[in-house]
Formats: sequence, C-alpha cells, structure tokens
Amino acid sequence: MKKSTLYFFSIIALLYVVSAAFSGQAIYNQSKRYAENKQDYVNVLNFEDRLLNIEEWIYTGSKWDDRDLASKEKLENSEMYYSVEKKYSYCFIAESIAFIVIVLIVYCGGVNLCKALGLAIITIALACLIIGVITPMLEISAYSTNLTIPLKFSVPLIGEVDIPDKVFEGRMYYYYQSKSVLDLINVLFESKNYVVAVSIFGFSVLVPFIKLTLSVLLLLSRPFRNSGFVKKTVGKIGKWSMADVFVVATFLSYLSFSNMNSGIDTEAKTLVGLYFFLAYCILSIASSQIIELAVKKKKEIMPKTDKLKAVSE
Repeated sequence: MKKSTLYFFSIIALLYVVSAAFSGQAIYNQSKRYAENKQDYVNVLNFEDRLLNIEEWIYTGSKWDDRDLASKEKLENSEMYYSVEKKYSYCFIAESIAFIVIVLIVYCGGVNLCKALGLAIITIALACLIIGVITPMLEISAYSTNLTIPLKFSVPLIGEVDIPDKVFEGRMYYYYQSKSVLDLINVLFESKNYVVAVSIFGFSVLVPFIKLTLSVLLLLSRPFRNSGFVKKTVGKIGKWSMADVFVVATFLSYLSFSNMNSGIDTEAKTLVGLYFFLAYCILSIASSQIIELAVKKKKEIMPKTDKLKAVSE
C-alpha cells in the first residue's frame, strides 16, 4: 500500500461522506419532527386558547382532561423524535472517529499523513457546519404552571364576595421559539432587518465555507500552497468568521433566559444544532494547525524531490 498517494484516502472519504450524509439527513428530519410536535404541544397550551378562552373559565374537568391528554401526546412524540435525533448524532460521531482512525492507520509513517489528516478533519468540519446551520440550536419558552387567579372582590353595601380562585391546571405558554441559524436569517429577512441578516449569513455561514474551501486548495494544490497571498488569506479570513462568537452568544442567551426573574417560569434548552456548530469551531482551529504543519513538511520534502528528479535526468 503506497502511503505517498491519496488514492486510498479518496475511497475512505467517499464512504464517510455517504454515511455522514445519511446520518445528517436523518438528524435534520428528526429535528424537524421534534420542532413540529413541540410547537403543537405549545399551541395546545397556548395562553390565547386558555386564559383568553371563555370556555376555559366556565368549564372544568373533562374539558381540561381532553386538552391535557392532547398535550401529553404531542410532548411524548417530540421527546421520542429528539431521542432518535440524538442516536443519529452519536452515529455521526462514531463515523467521524472511525474516519480519523482509519486515516491514521493507513497513512501512519507516510509523507502524506498530515495532508490526509487535514483533509479528513476539514471534511468532518464541513459536515458539522452544514448540520449545525440547518438544525435548531436553542429552544426558549416562557410559561406558568397551575396559574391561579384570585376572584375575591368587594361590592358596595354587600361586602366581600368570595368566589373560589380560578386555577388553570398544568402549563400555560406565553412564548416559545426554536430556531436554526438559517431559520434566524430567514426571520430577519422577513422582518426587513437586511443588514443583520446578511451579516450573520456572511460571518457565520459564508466565511466558514470559504475558509474550508481555501484550506482544501492549500493542501491539494502546489500553486496555492506556494502562494503567499492565499496563505495570508486563509490565516486572516478566520478572524472574520464569527462562528465561535455566535456559539458564545448562544450560550449566554441560554444562561440569561434560564435565570430570568420575571414572575413567570422561563426555560432554555440547548439543542443538537448548537453542538454541531461548536464541533465545527473546534475542528476548524485543529485543521488550521494541521494545514500549517502539512505545508511546512511539504516545503521540506519538495527540494529533495526536485534534486532526485534532476539527478535522474
């Protein structure tokens, strides 16, 4: 087996891309079903259909039982889809680890180890980026549990009228959102916040894709590798990518929303998309280091190769 060629890497990479595409598609489909069922669950318990609904004030018992049953069914379905989504995510992680291990085994001790490893990490980073931008990252909600409204009041000449408090059993939702990066960009465009939408798309989606593409060209193309302009561009373009800043901002939103003291219950939940986006950020940094090492080794090898060619001629 020749460790000086990337023929075997092409076969391994193709197999990985096929398996990762299958897992990624499954993750996206399950995340979509989870979001739909969770939204249906919230709609059943929406405050407009409960607090502002006269039937909820008048009727109790079986009316609430029907609503409670419908909401539990939607919640159970959403949790099932999220569980399946996590299983496919674990499959993706296993496939990525296997990809790296196989590349290390095949090219261990070869001159193309750094190049093959760099290309493998870039491939995984690209897959993580795609999944990260199309699947929801953060879920936030605001609700009340067993909302109690006191109905005691006083009437002139009669005195206090004591009516039993009205209790809306279970949860009552006032706000719920679950968005991916692309969903957020779409919402911003629809609300005519074009500058913010273009900025997020450019710095968190487009620039990372350009960086990964240039990194591949640096590893595979000798003219690009010898071009000082391309190397400087790859080094500087990472500073324009705000993917890592986006992840930090999301985590801060999660922490701030979870700890709000607003008189109602608030809940924030990180979803699978955020972890894939975070994985991209880490892999992007790792690929930069490996590319630098691969280019350095290639420079050391090329003069020796050129001398051997000259001698043979």
